[in-house]
Amino acid sequence: MLLSEPPPTQGDLHFRVAGIPVRVHPFFWLVTLVMGLSGRGDTPPAALVAWIVVVFVSILVHELGHALLQRKFGGRPWITLHGIGGLASCDDCDRRPSSQILISLAGPAAGFFLAAIVFAAIKLSGHHAGWTSSEVVPAGVDGVILFGVAVYFEPFASFAANEFVRNMLWVNIAWGLINLLPVYPLDGGRIAREVLTLRHPRRGIVWSYQLSAVVAGGMAL
Repeated sequence: MLLSEPPPTQGDLHFRVAGIPVRVHPFFWLVTLVMGLSGRGDTPPAALVAWIVVVFVSILVHELGHALLQRKFGGRPWITLHGIGGLASCDDCDRRPSSQILISLAGPAAGFFLAAIVFAAIKLSGHHAGWTSSEVVPAGVDGVILFGVAVYFEPFASFAANEFVRNMLWVNIAWGLINLLPVYPLDGGRIAREVLTLRHPRRGIVWSYQLSAVVAGGMAL
């Protein structure tokens, strides 16, 4: 979500996925840890570990979606996970609006695909799963509420497994949908900019900023 990546530190973690370099800034772990703590400070260790794993895997998959499309369009991308999310950078990939729109869409799409895999894995394990229009999770099952829709599953025997599944569904679906809103620096804001500048290069950028401000203000209200 940052517009530029943070400077390197001695605490960075480096590795590669599918040949794409990945750097994890120390603040990524710190912010994720703080987000996983409950307001009362009594978060079970298993729930905290499940949360950190889910956020790490989900944001990495999201950025890989961007990076794989960047590479497909001729670039040599790299990924940075930082304090408030992730960033797939590429200095030499295709800058055409059509390519940039597809690259921006690839991140949320990767997250939705990961959520679908989790949902399919639940059913393959023999556990019932589904969704319904409701503001509460049905009795006798576990799940999450996603914008007025209850996505539920038959609970597992393990507390950590239920935490993991619940968080995977929440992060990859809810965060993915929010990320598509036309607000900078979200992917939806970048898509809106590319669409609005197709016919009006200069005015389109201004319009995209105005749209971003209106939508962000509406979210705040």
